[in-house]
Amino acid sequence: MIRLSRLPAPAFGGAVLAAACFLLPSCSRDNRAGEGQRRTVAAERRDISEQIRLSGDIAPAYQVEIKPEVGGKIREVRVATGQQVKQGDLLFVIDDSELQIDLASAQVDIDGARVSVEKQAGNLDRAAELYAAKLISKEVYDNLEADHRLAENALEGARRRFETVQDRIAKTRVVAPADGTILSVPVIPGQVVVAAMSVNAGTTLATLADLSTLLIDAHVNQLDIGKIASGSSVEVLTGTGDEARATAKVSFVAPLATTKNNVKGFSIQAVLTGDTSIFRPGMTVGIRLPVASATNAVSVPVGAVFEDGGRKVVYLPQGGTNVEKRVIEVGATDLFHAEIRSGLAPGEQVLLDPPGNGDDNS
Repeated sequence: MIRLSRLPAPAFGGAVLAAACFLLPSCSRDNRAGEGQRRTVAAERRDISEQIRLSGDIAPAYQVEIKPEVGGKIREVRVATGQQVKQGDLLFVIDDSELQIDLASAQVDIDGARVSVEKQAGNLDRAAELYAAKLISKEVYDNLEADHRLAENALEGARRRFETVQDRIAKTRVVAPADGTILSVPVIPGQVVVAAMSVNAGTTLATLADLSTLLIDAHVNQLDIGKIASGSSVEVLTGTGDEARATAKVSFVAPLATTKNNVKGFSIQAVLTGDTSIFRPGMTVGIRLPVASATNAVSVPVGAVFEDGGRKVVYLPQGGTNVEKRVIEVGATDLFHAEIRSGLAPGEQVLLDPPGNGDDNS
């Protein structure tokens, strides 16, 4: 028993082909006696462009969430949504009153530690003279020397604490990490924010993005991913029209498949080129990726191409119930037509339906 299947086509392909068969003069019904109603169509020459159509989302090439490195109450917000900023521009000021108190306390510790070091240094100098005159023991001298070192260590610790507080005070002034556009500012003056101790922690002060380069994030069915490579050019569509509004170039093809909307496929990114002024992050756009094309090619509707034992075949009516099964080579295909590279000549009639059990295949 031979299992027959059609060349993969859109779910609405049967209705489209039926309408096309009714409207096109090349499509007719063979009403010869004994054959019943069989739909046929003639092979014709036409231009075919095979394309992959996807939808994708616009995203900036660079986007970062700005989070504070110290917690506290926001004193000033110096930036607004949509504002262009340069690297180093001041964006937020966090209240540093408590840190200023800590800084003054650290300075007091430094002053006290410095006095202790000077005192221990004097004691050690006198002990050195007494030890040289053999008026004190080596143990006493060693103890005084240790006290001097401890005092020096305490002074160094106080200085480090002072520098740490100074660094925290500097971090209360939050600046732009790079040039870009502020996409959102979800905080207000007076709000208490939490320091970012890890990547996923901390309060987001603003979102910054570089809108000079925009990307399209898309998900490609695993059956089509082999037709897409880094560097491939794509056409970008907006709205319901079929006119390309921009072009993009594929910059990344994921090496690992993922599942999105219950469809397994691969994520790709394409960089928009040319004028991108009409695009904004978060927009959904259409993508049209040319895969193959054929000019003045012999073609038949995709519904007339069948698979038989791993080969592509068409069926030609031969009179009566006789049908010729002919192996063909298929090239580019679009939604409606398939290029026939070999096995069929223009004008030859082929069946749009597989032959019935009573038909003879020659």
